[in-house]
Amino acid sequence: MSEFQIVSLVLLGVMLLDAAGDAFRIHQWQNLHHGMEVLGVGAWIAIWALFDFSPIYIVMYVTGRIAIFDPILNLIAGYKLTYAGKSSVYGRLLSWFMSKIKNPGILIWVLRALSFIWWIAWFVSKADGRFF
Repeated sequence: MSEFQIVSLVLLGVMLLDAAGDAFRIHQWQNLHHGMEVLGVGAWIAIWALFDFSPIYIVMYVTGRIAIFDPILNLIAGYKLTYAGKSSVYGRLLSWFMSKIKNPGILIWVLRALSFIWWIAWFVSKADGRFF
C-alpha cells in the first residue's frame, strides 16, 4: 500500500471521528465529543508531521466527507439518513436546494455516490500520490 493510500485511509478515519464527535455533541455527550475532536486534530498533526503535504489529501478528505459524513452522523444521532442539517453553510445551502426539488433524497444520495466513486477512483488510480 502506498503512502498516498495510507494517508487517504487515515483521513477517512479522521472524518469518521469527526462525524461521531458531532453526533455525540448533538446528544450532549460533551466528553466523548471533545475526545473525538482531540483525536481528529491529533491525527491531522500526525499526518503533516509524518508525510509530505500534498493537495490531493485535501481532495480525498473533502470527497470522503461529502460521501459519508452525513450518513454516519445521522445514524449515530438517530436522524433520517437524508437529513442535511442547518448549522453549516453547506447544510443550509443543501437544505435550500433540496427544498426546490420534488424528491430531494435521491439527489443527496447521487451526490454522495458520485463523491464516493471519485474517492475510490483516486484511491485506486493515484496510488503514487501525484495530484495530476
